[in-house]
Amino acid sequence: MKLTPSLLILLLAGAAQCYRGRNGLPEDVAPPMPEAPGATVTGSASACPKATKFGAGPPASCTGPTDPNKKPASALEKWFTKDMFYDLFPFANIGWGPNKCFPYSYEAFLIAARYFTDFGTVSPNTVYTADQNKKRDLAAFFAHAVQETGENNADLYAQFTGQQAANCFYRGGFYNWFEGGPVSSFMDKSSPGYMPADGDNCSVGGRYCAQSAELNYFFGCSNATGAKAGTYKGCYFGRGAIQISYNYNYGMFENWLKSQGIIVDLLANPNLVMTKMDPPLAIMASLWFYMTPQPPKPAMHDIVMGTWKSGPQNSAAGYSGPIFGPTSLIINNECNGEDASNPGGPGESRRIKAFKWFCQYFSVPAGSDNTLTCKTMPIKFDMLRQYQSYQPDWSSTWKEQPCACAPAEYGGMISYFDPNFYPAQFVKLNAANKVACENSLYANPSMYSLDVKTSPCLNHPRK
Repeated sequence: MKLTPSLLILLLAGAAQCYRGRNGLPEDVAPPMPEAPGATVTGSASACPKATKFGAGPPASCTGPTDPNKKPASALEKWFTKDMFYDLFPFANIGWGPNKCFPYSYEAFLIAARYFTDFGTVSPNTVYTADQNKKRDLAAFFAHAVQETGENNADLYAQFTGQQAANCFYRGGFYNWFEGGPVSSFMDKSSPGYMPADGDNCSVGGRYCAQSAELNYFFGCSNATGAKAGTYKGCYFGRGAIQISYNYNYGMFENWLKSQGIIVDLLANPNLVMTKMDPPLAIMASLWFYMTPQPPKPAMHDIVMGTWKSGPQNSAAGYSGPIFGPTSLIINNECNGEDASNPGGPGESRRIKAFKWFCQYFSVPAGSDNTLTCKTMPIKFDMLRQYQSYQPDWSSTWKEQPCACAPAEYGGMISYFDPNFYPAQFVKLNAANKVACENSLYANPSMYSLDVKTSPCLNHPRK
């Protein structure tokens, strides 16, 4: 999962409940096999062969996921049950299934959802019913999880035909924890990814450290070495449900957590995304990515809900309103369309097929085939004219007055949310982001190529 860097501050919490246990969370007991909304077509997990398991499995007991903020229940808990989660993800956690002692569990999913109140709960368009909009939101998130961390066992199509093969294949989401699977080339062979803690160290290939003067200031990588020669602690390869990756993503997620009162140093300890349980971060990091716009890209959630602004040329081509296709452009710049064969190849094709299957499971429409892909989208996000970030106001840096920042039509570390493109909840962050930009001018002017000789504004601190 890749994202252009920007400094963000965002989003809040949820409401409602079902299957309550201690601390307001469901107990970790295997539920009875559910009756899914699309059960007559999508069957159930009991009809699928067991997945390959790696490692010794979860511990016999653990504290399990908790929420230090004790966010109220989300409204999606009224309809998305523990039964459904177990039926949809029977092979999660490298084959052992949902478990509160491992990163992927219904409990962890609920805690993550409570921090994003709109996820699976809102219906801001009239193209679909309220019930359809809520379920399509989850279908989109789960579809990307299948591509990013699914078992993706193509052999199922040799064992079964047609619908039955699909029913087992697309139940493979939340399988992997780390980029490269349970035997990741980024890890030492003695700790290959059979336990969440195995991601603490990596080889040089797993560093994923993007660097520039600005990146080093805002999201500098840890250079701490690992326990063995040639290994590192600052490893920013993909982790979690839809694979948060690169130092700037870990840093931005860290900033968002801080805005929620959760202090965790992910740049120094990126594997906390997989091991931290108070609150659990493996699903939360991915949901943050799904719900968060990154200019010039809107949030994937906003595309699925139809609240994004696509521009006149895209709208004329049908790329507006509540659709799925452009979400693949956001997560990994994939616009190759859907393969004719099954299961087909990875990338956008798998995301499309998975979205269609999850929509089938929830008995909701997937939408027009044309807009399930971004292949024919005329103007991609990086070509849309919009202000994207706060930068030094170059029209005034030479003046004898305090330095200022202004919106710019190119990307940077500190986002500007153009009111012509983004929902009001993000636009209201602009004032704080402007201040953050101006503070950075004085704290580290050289990263903007400013100095007191060429930029007299630096001699006039802001009050």
